[in-house]
Amino acid sequence: MAEIRSLEELQTPDSTALVFTPYGLGAPMPAERSAEFLQQLVAGCEIAPGVAEGTRREFDRLQRLFAYGLFDYDVFTVVDDRALLVMEQALRERFIQWCAGAVAFEDANGLEPPRIEPVGTYDEVLAAVKKLGRRNRPRQQPSPHWQLKAGRTSIDFNGMLAGLRAWARAAGLLRGQRTRGIEHAMSHLRNAVAHPTSYHRTTPVEAARTLHDLAEFVNQLWGHPTPGGRLYPAPVDRDVVVMAWNDEGSIHMAQADALRDDTGAEGFLYILILSVSRPGSQYEDPHWAAFDTRFETTQFPSEYLWGPGSRSEALAWLDAEQPTGDTVDYLDRVFMLREHDGQLYPPMHPEVAAGLTEEEQRGTWHTVRADFPQHAFSHVRGLNGNPGAHSRTGDCKNCPAHHLSSGSHSQALQAAEDLIGVVVPRRPPTVQIPDSLSWPHRF
Repeated sequence: MAEIRSLEELQTPDSTALVFTPYGLGAPMPAERSAEFLQQLVAGCEIAPGVAEGTRREFDRLQRLFAYGLFDYDVFTVVDDRALLVMEQALRERFIQWCAGAVAFEDANGLEPPRIEPVGTYDEVLAAVKKLGRRNRPRQQPSPHWQLKAGRTSIDFNGMLAGLRAWARAAGLLRGQRTRGIEHAMSHLRNAVAHPTSYHRTTPVEAARTLHDLAEFVNQLWGHPTPGGRLYPAPVDRDVVVMAWNDEGSIHMAQADALRDDTGAEGFLYILILSVSRPGSQYEDPHWAAFDTRFETTQFPSEYLWGPGSRSEALAWLDAEQPTGDTVDYLDRVFMLREHDGQLYPPMHPEVAAGLTEEEQRGTWHTVRADFPQHAFSHVRGLNGNPGAHSRTGDCKNCPAHHLSSGSHSQALQAAEDLIGVVVPRRPPTVQIPDSLSWPHRF
């Protein structure tokens, strides 16, 4: 029989919740301070305009409920579990908005003409999928293989969570190759919640992160990436920065206006570039000092502007041209990588690869979609080192990359154009920071 507690007991803070502080686990905080801290943990979760009302109200309820973990620590587990289930609800509601009253199916076997099924609710979507899945021919005859038409492609679709995720990707609603793996992990966690096999407890820190991730997921489904987000970040700003180096191996980066400070340094060469990883930026780039005009050697997209030359020449160009920063999306970029004479070279932008000479085009080329150059490079390197673990077609199951093509230079370039459109060749001047340990081999 359940214990009946008094109102005073129900209002007594749970001692376990009090030990979670802004500085980690520690001495219990006063209840008033803990209540404020817990609410601050999820205060930054906001749902964008236009999100379906059902998903919005579910999220608001979880955000409010989170603070009540102060009085019962198990509330954090309830919030965390329920948030994982809301992910599927969001996908269903977004699907109904996307299909606008009808879903189209195509027969991959070519036995039947396309079907248009009217739908108004997700239950009707499931009914349509079930109806098309019934076998309507004798067993000795082939049957249609119905696939959902999503954007420019058709996909297998059973209406369940995995099918909804595949639809959202095919429809272009979810972005990022790294996040594709996180979505898969979140689906496994959701399945564990829906079909539990053991008792578990979740900390307020974990539950808060799940709520933040859910907010990003929901907002991205409705076309709103999150500024500074962990899963679906919005495009980031690039500023004009100056890089300087000398023969002794000293390399520096600073805001372009630092050129106006005459430090008296001699023997340095200067270049001006657009960079995300500028001084003071929240985006740390471990390869900022490996900039190369021809290869994608920095983690975030960088763009050459001027140089190399002296400080006075750089300042003169800066004052004459007055370049400004811009905004760039670094997710789902397309890279081309050359493999020649047993050597794999760093990724290149398709426009730069298109501008190579005939001699430079020799070898095997790979076209890969990834968020970062290192991911594309590691994927292609893995094709040779452990071929069975890396996919040569489509999404790689073991790394955050999508393999588009392998073959000649022209074949790889065509694969890039099929995805991003016409590629205009360009051949930037050969400018690079002296060879780094990160990317020692270039041509």
